[in-house]
Amino acid sequence: MKAAVWKSSRGFSAIFLLAFLSFVLGGCATKALEEEYKQIVVATGSPYELGLVDELAKAFQKKHGGTVRCIKTPTGPGLDLGRHGLTHITMGHAPAATALFVKEGYAARHTDLMHNFTVVVGPVNDPAKITGLTDIKEVQRRIYEAKAPYLSRGDGGGMDILERKTWKDLQVEPEGQPWYQVSKKFMLDSLLDADQNGQYHMLDSSTWALHKSKTKGLKLLVKGPPNEYAMCLVNTEKNPHLRYNQELAGKFYDFLIGSEGLKIISEFGVKQYGEPIYYPTVVKTQN
Repeated sequence: MKAAVWKSSRGFSAIFLLAFLSFVLGGCATKALEEEYKQIVVATGSPYELGLVDELAKAFQKKHGGTVRCIKTPTGPGLDLGRHGLTHITMGHAPAATALFVKEGYAARHTDLMHNFTVVVGPVNDPAKITGLTDIKEVQRRIYEAKAPYLSRGDGGGMDILERKTWKDLQVEPEGQPWYQVSKKFMLDSLLDADQNGQYHMLDSSTWALHKSKTKGLKLLVKGPPNEYAMCLVNTEKNPHLRYNQELAGKFYDFLIGSEGLKIISEFGVKQYGEPIYYPTVVKTQN
């Protein structure tokens, strides 16, 4: 009887142990799965290409967990990703395009975040005589009149939107003219192409600060107006499936406009390049 009881107890213990292990391992698996799917997507361009988003994400993930992923995209296409519910947060520097996104109801929250500057680089001999100008419209007018070699990105990004608006304001159409080329590439690749071909090129001061050492034949000729970057938290009422990780997305949004995030933005690149790459902008339109 004792042997029978022992065997029965052993069998019960084994069953209990298996059940307990299943519960524990199942809990671990569930937690691992929760962590795996606890992730958000940010759509932006040069802030990701230049490494700022990674710096912000690293600090945020250390504090809050989860994963911040990024889609590198110009401003216009990034806002379209938001419209289609393919990103939780957009970050770009085309004010009119962002304002339309907000007006259409796609932004649950939006805010000014940071800025850099619009710059124009070009050949050292500067055939269009634009050195020292600050008015982008006058810069483009002189380049057009000089028919000086020029490279446009043509990718729908904030810089491309600004350039096309400037040509329109000047009532000129450079496309199709032999001196005007379109790269259909992002900032760094376009800059390197312009350097190789001795062309004028408009870009942001952040990209120039990080990559000017890679150019041999171009110099900074024009420092223009601030490039204001706005951030939007995509509205889950427009895209209900984003509710799954909206809490994490909201925390990341708050982290970026809080003291920790703004400190990272203000210090990014200073040690390595001797100057800020981005400048925090006072939050004006948080909602």
